[in-house]
Amino acid sequence: MARIAEGTPAEQARRVIARTTSVWQIAPASPREVARRAPHGYVPARVMRRIRTAALAWAV
Repeated sequence: MARIAEGTPAEQARRVIARTTSVWQIAPASPREVARRAPHGYVPARVMRRIRTAALAWAV
């Protein structure tokens, strides 16, 4: 049995899921599905960029 490389539990879970989807030939999740399953408090990168830009503009 192959040993999974060390890492955080989240990294190990991602590797297991990636291996399972490739072996079972499951289509990758769409960006919409990934966003729908995002954890509570998740903020998309584009929104964070807008917030950061607005904060910097306000601070100047």
